[in-house]
Amino acid sequence: MRATYPRGPILLRDASWMDLSGFLASLTQGTQAYKRARIERLHRILPRRKVVCVGDSTQSDPEAYGDIYRLFGGAWIKRIFIRKVTDIAQMDGAKNEPERFEKAFRDVPRGVWTVFEDPAELYEAVDGLVSSN
Repeated sequence: MRATYPRGPILLRDASWMDLSGFLASLTQGTQAYKRARIERLHRILPRRKVVCVGDSTQSDPEAYGDIYRLFGGAWIKRIFIRKVTDIAQMDGAKNEPERFEKAFRDVPRGVWTVFEDPAELYEAVDGLVSSN
């Protein structure tokens, strides 16, 4: 993993029977509210870290990340990457329309967020971020 990712924590969704309250919250809250609450908690823990958000178009990642950027701004969130999921039949339609992303990222500078389909696009962008630091 060290050869692929820059140094830093990787924080994933709580979904464990060992933490029943976190598990139940992940099942009962809407995904946008759950993600926003988790990211707000992350900001309380690591307020001085620079954050790169990576998500996809299947649920509410664009909306949650747009909300968080508007809340904390560019001093905390350096970039947002959203994979446009196209290999699932249900993803045809509004979830992948450009208007959805424009609305989700209203007031977020266009250079901050990127929607991509090919993972190679993400690799190139992240390499650029790592080499600029």
